Amino acid sequence: MKNYDDMKGVSSMKKWSEQQVIDSLVQASADHPALDAKTYSKWSLGREVPSITTIINVFGSWREALNAAGLSAIRPYFSDDDILRFLKDASLKLEPFHSNSYREWAKNHHGPSLTLINLRFGSWSRALEEAQIEMNRSICMTEERIINALLEASEALPKLTTQTYSVWAQENGHPTVATIARKYGSWIDALTCLDIAPPRRKWAEEDVLEALRAAQAELPALNIIHYRKWAENKSVPSTSTINALFGSWTSAVHCLRRNMSVRS
Repeated sequence: MKNYDDMKGVSSMKKWSEQQVIDSLVQASADHPALDAKTYSKWSLGREVPSITTIINVFGSWREALNAAGLSAIRPYFSDDDILRFLKDASLKLEPFHSNSYREWAKNHHGPSLTLINLRFGSWSRALEEAQIEMNRSICMTEERIINALLEASEALPKLTTQTYSVWAQENGHPTVATIARKYGSWIDALTCLDIAPPRRKWAEEDVLEALRAAQAELPALNIIHYRKWAENKSVPSTSTINALFGSWTSAVHCLRRNMSVRS
């Protein structure tokens, strides 16, 4: 993970990682949900956090920084009572009810994020206790161990991957990657659940065409279903990115064929 320098006076200098910048934005958004650059600048006074200049240097713009942190320029404010009501409502409607199913439900219902819940109440299980939601003790403890391990690992490790986490988890007695993947569906889904997944790469049209050429060479048929399966665990554009850049999957494939015919 890259580090960036932030001036703190004439001689003192601090290196900030991309994840530390994101963490600062998330922390600031908990106090100021409608977070803009001016509000962040005031909030940062007297705190050891990245400056606006550093944030823009890291991500290119304030908007891109907010996107990387999973924040939008204008977000609804949730009081503690609002969060507890959302949790109670979700627990009555979801089966099964756990942090991952809640995350998807909250996204669809514009509710408070799991990250905000952890920031506000200290932990997922403590928020459930405050909301007077009873859960299976062993399931709740496993989930809590995973959440705490991932949050701790994201701070302790310069780059959070399955490889670096596996070594760290073994040394510190934390849940394995396999345990996390079984609980949340995949390693990436677990990171996304806590908003600690690395910022997504920006893809260009040529990147998409290269990925489609590679997929076509390996797949029996180049269609969206086969591509999604092929793309798993690969650093290639997603189908949603392809649709955004070309308008549709079909248009992207047509563009690939035209490109290949020109080359031949």
